[in-house]
Amino acid sequence: MVIQILVTIASVFVIAKSVIAYIHKTIRIPTFIVWSIFWTVIIFLVWQPNLTDRLAAVLQVGRGADAIFYLSLIAVFYLLFKIFIRFENIVSQVTTLVREMGIIKKDIEDIKK
Repeated sequence: MVIQILVTIASVFVIAKSVIAYIHKTIRIPTFIVWSIFWTVIIFLVWQPNLTDRLAAVLQVGRGADAIFYLSLIAVFYLLFKIFIRFENIVSQVTTLVREMGIIKKDIEDIKK
């Protein structure tokens, strides 16, 4: 019971932070909707643990908590992969930008001479 209350409080806190971020326009509506649905599902599952046991049976895993853990681990690694790809893309763009700025700076210096 204590863990259910703690998870609910944490989830409501994250949903509230998402609302504030959306109001301040630091996140867009699709991101807000995804996070809100995600944390609402977390609240629902923590109060209905028999659903995770059914999921465990479908996935042929011993317990519902194990099924959630495995699925969460897969999701985290997928998100890390997406972040890595975006980071590499940003590094490439910055490199291109710095090269172009160097060329422009050299051209400006040549014109001043």
